[in-house]
Amino acid sequence: MKTWLKNISDNSLLLWWITLINHFILMIYIYLQIPFDFSSTFTQKFAVVFIILLIISTYICNFLKFKYSELKLWLLLSLFLISWQLALNLNVEHTLFHFLDLLHPINSFLLVYSSVSIILLGKKIGEELFFVTFIVIIITEISYFFSKPLFLFLSIFTSFFISYLPIILLMMYKKELKSFLNYQRKNLTFLSFFLPVTYIILYINTTDIGILNFLWYVEILLVLVAFHLKTIYMSFQKKIDELKLLYIEASLKVLLGVSILLVTTFIIVRLDLKQSFICFNLLVLIVGFLTEEFIRLFRGKRLTGAKDYLEVLFLKRNKMVKNLLANEDIEQQFAEFLHNEVLQSVMAIKNFNKYGEDEKFRTQIGYVSDELVQRIRERMDYYQPMSSGNEELTKKYTSLIDRILRRYETMKKVETDFQSDFFLMEPYDKILYRFIEELVTNAVKYSSGHIISLSLSVSDDIIYLSCKNDYDISSNHLGYGLKNLENRVSVLGGTIEIQTMDAMFQVEIQLPIDKELCYENFIN
Repeated sequence: MKTWLKNISDNSLLLWWITLINHFILMIYIYLQIPFDFSSTFTQKFAVVFIILLIISTYICNFLKFKYSELKLWLLLSLFLISWQLALNLNVEHTLFHFLDLLHPINSFLLVYSSVSIILLGKKIGEELFFVTFIVIIITEISYFFSKPLFLFLSIFTSFFISYLPIILLMMYKKELKSFLNYQRKNLTFLSFFLPVTYIILYINTTDIGILNFLWYVEILLVLVAFHLKTIYMSFQKKIDELKLLYIEASLKVLLGVSILLVTTFIIVRLDLKQSFICFNLLVLIVGFLTEEFIRLFRGKRLTGAKDYLEVLFLKRNKMVKNLLANEDIEQQFAEFLHNEVLQSVMAIKNFNKYGEDEKFRTQIGYVSDELVQRIRERMDYYQPMSSGNEELTKKYTSLIDRILRRYETMKKVETDFQSDFFLMEPYDKILYRFIEELVTNAVKYSSGHIISLSLSVSDDIIYLSCKNDYDISSNHLGYGLKNLENRVSVLGGTIEIQTMDAMFQVEIQLPIDKELCYENFIN
């Protein structure tokens, strides 16, 4: 189940299509089932406007990047269900009915769960409590189809229980929140106060005043603004940091154009309110379908900077990638020089020395010659790795690891888990060679344990490389090598994640294979 949900969460194109379908069905339902026009009450107009805001929020949510992709799915699902709950209950006169609505417990849970997850920044706190709450919600929803009195009781109980979840979390994890998550504790305290107060006020005001029915939706808006929209802003800020002026200019042009078109249509054609609603939503849907191609192009690209993002996507032969690979030709020429000129001469001297008369002198020359040969071979391998074209990649990478261990004269061991049947075209075989060299060297120099784990696999044109080792908790030094590695991975359109937890240091790299770059290198 967890794997299935993660696969859906990671499929940005599927999430976009789900958003489009939900918008289309909801639009048709409101147009056919909800009677509203310019003479409608304020609450009905407010409800329709709020539904439109929720729909727009679902589109914005598709462009967000969360550390855990499942969180985006929960947030989208919450917005979908809240929109439907509001549309289905437009004619409800008692606020209490919102607590007895079939969708209300699920909406409340998703809202609280996503809010707490964003506040705690992915920290695994309260998972057991949320799991128990989810089971209670399932029982509540099932009881609706078997016993209405039981459902009424469980629905009220579940709604209030969910509103007190943040307080329970504060009590259960008081020590952790006070010691390590002080900033998160402040936001969680605000949520702990805000949710119970609003729920109690809504429960008490169960009168025949329609406006009170929408207080819960106003509460949702406040929670979204307080927590979720802050994350939305931070996510967009990373993407448009280098293209801020261009982004604002393009957004204003689109907004101005759509606004002029809508106002002109409403004035000239004199549409009634329902027709204006369907016209506006059709325009939004058209924009959504056009954006589908945009998502298809950008799918799978996860870079933190907009400048690198666009350069890697549209300028595959850009200056940054060329600089990364241009030195390979020079280094190959230098490696050939070392092999043909220096190395051959040294080996000839060594062979001539066999016929010398002085045993001690001959032994010393042999020792120096062996050392020189080894140094030159290491330098050749550094400048132009994998000179043997017939050897398998796994053997080449294993030989590299053995040379690093011998160079540092260490007792540490590297446990490798290489995919047996993988194959890489140039230049990715050499690029990966450099990555492995940097990871293993860093682990040998800075790890505190004796075992280093290195895994490598290729799937769906994506290279997965991972390195794990024990480390000294008191040390917080990444080193220049890993920082340089981060830049190189980013330039090539990949992602790198460095984690330190429980005295374990882990580096995970995902590098997409650009087939065009491989073909160009092959032709050259």
